[in-house]
Amino acid sequence: MTVWRQKMVDISNNQTVEFLREIVPFNELPQDVLKDLAGRIEIQRFPKDSLILNQDGPPCEYLYIIRKGAVKKTVQEEGVDVLLDLSTEGDFFGSASLIKGTGPAFSVQTYEDTACYLLTKKTFDQLMQQHVGFHEYFAVRVSKLAHRLKKAQTGIFASSGMSDTVVFRSEGYLFSVRAGELIKRKPVTCPPYHETKSVAKLMAREGIGSVVVVDAREKPLGIVTKTDMTYRVLASGKSGAEPIRMVMSAPIVSVAPEEPCFNVLLKMAGFDCHHVCVVVGKMLVGVISQHDLLALQGADPLAIVNDIERQTTVEGLAQSVETMDRMVERLLKAGVSTKEATTFISECNDRLTRRIIALAEEAMVEEGLGPPPVDYCWLALGSEGRKEQTLRTDQDNAIIFADPEATKEDAVKTYFLNLAERVVFGLDCCGFPLCKGEFMANNPRWCQSETIWKGYFSRWINQASPKDLRNCTVFFDFRPLVGASELAEQLRAFLNNEILRSRAFLRHLATNALYNGPPLGFLRTLVVEKTGEHKDQLNLKMSGLVPVVDALRVFALSKQINATNTLQRLELVRSQQLLSNEMAADIREAFGLILFLRMNEHLRQKEKNLEPNDYINPKVLPKLQKKSLIEAFHVIRDLQGELKAHFPETL
Repeated sequence: MTVWRQKMVDISNNQTVEFLREIVPFNELPQDVLKDLAGRIEIQRFPKDSLILNQDGPPCEYLYIIRKGAVKKTVQEEGVDVLLDLSTEGDFFGSASLIKGTGPAFSVQTYEDTACYLLTKKTFDQLMQQHVGFHEYFAVRVSKLAHRLKKAQTGIFASSGMSDTVVFRSEGYLFSVRAGELIKRKPVTCPPYHETKSVAKLMAREGIGSVVVVDAREKPLGIVTKTDMTYRVLASGKSGAEPIRMVMSAPIVSVAPEEPCFNVLLKMAGFDCHHVCVVVGKMLVGVISQHDLLALQGADPLAIVNDIERQTTVEGLAQSVETMDRMVERLLKAGVSTKEATTFISECNDRLTRRIIALAEEAMVEEGLGPPPVDYCWLALGSEGRKEQTLRTDQDNAIIFADPEATKEDAVKTYFLNLAERVVFGLDCCGFPLCKGEFMANNPRWCQSETIWKGYFSRWINQASPKDLRNCTVFFDFRPLVGASELAEQLRAFLNNEILRSRAFLRHLATNALYNGPPLGFLRTLVVEKTGEHKDQLNLKMSGLVPVVDALRVFALSKQINATNTLQRLELVRSQQLLSNEMAADIREAFGLILFLRMNEHLRQKEKNLEPNDYINPKVLPKLQKKSLIEAFHVIRDLQGELKAHFPETL
């Protein structure tokens, strides 16, 4: 079959600009460049079954961008045409041939009547030479799906007033400024054997609030602050002759100079500290204080975290939550990644829950019910256990307590159910809805002793069917939040030992992980609800996030990986060589894109005073995001294929 050629036709420049700005990497080109490009690009139409490129034919003269229609890419192996891909609107082909100057590596034939934009080799070369992002995409990462998905997230939360630039650039200092840029002076240090009083004099002489204790190689060992001097020396009646190592706070939190300041903020919040050391390798180069970050950002994110700690009532905490929601929206619009956003949300939610539990315990003591009668641990489950909450997700929690004396079992359980009822009510008041499946600590079934919890997991692992597991996988993502964390650690160790003896459990869990699949139809289309309340919509959580979470949970449990966060599991699974580096990168970006879209939709629904749900109409998405969503779903399908390959006996 010969290549079909039809006369070029003129098209509207505005139409071309609008179309190209929805395609990676053209979306990164400045507006004036796109307008100039629109004047040079032409369109060519190809009837169905036209052969546009022939495998091993002459080098391409154009970059072909599909404007409308579809093409199939095939490669001939041993005389048989093997289908590589079906490409539709917004896809392009011919770039590798243009760059290398060689013939096409595959044939391209129209699947239906198709129109393509044609970009000449001369124009393509000019763009490669003049625009770094364009060159990087085609010359380095043209085949990397992860790169395309990351680029697709650019500008999802951009304001409507950004018409002069195609790509939204963050103006948020917390994200654009690196830790090393906040270093104001050479750090003041001392060795660990210096007397405390001499260090106090050093602080006064230098006019500083902290001194870093270092070893002979300038490796930070700890830090001492004015507060330490007040409480650990003066208030405790020390003489000041003690070595500073007896007073310093250790270990110290360290970051690299290139770390974004927002990440530094999260570490401060996570470790509940006010100073971090900036190190190159292990050598100290500077110190950043909480004050430095407050001055940088106007105190917003860190002030919210600190405000939660200061609240003395549930009503006050509820107001903090509203402030947090507004902060999350600002963070997303500033270009923060989903990983950073969910980390911030989880940190706030963790502190909120801990504060509610503390208030509940205090109230029970004041009412004469006393402190907890035995050691216990409040468990975060589900998305909270994975630190993947998006604003107000449903509550998923439980209580595990140490085995009480037989005669006190009822009294102990009654106490913890009372505590759980207060905490669950408090979280509900703060906007965390009650779990429809009642997977909450105030449910007597999920407020149990260590022995009973081990019995639960033993039955799930050794006797549960895939259907049963669909209802209890939320429990496999537990992590300790408050109380005796060793109870949770012992339960995790028990879980791992039970899994080692049960290949059937992993088979059932893999079957369960394949229950929800991506909503992909024929020719890279999306399958949506046909009827009902969510007609023409698809569920981002059940079709996109849950399959990734479920698959990586199986891989993690099969290798005794204790991490619960999905991206942490992904990295550890990759390091165990269960997934290739390239696939892991694709999964990370696909998961991030879908989570990003879900968070954006939740914020939009909240602005309209609607109850947040996980449904979205793909037709309302810009073309770039819709196309990228399809690619993300294909990544998820590939991940499920890898799961089947590792567990071929799935039911």
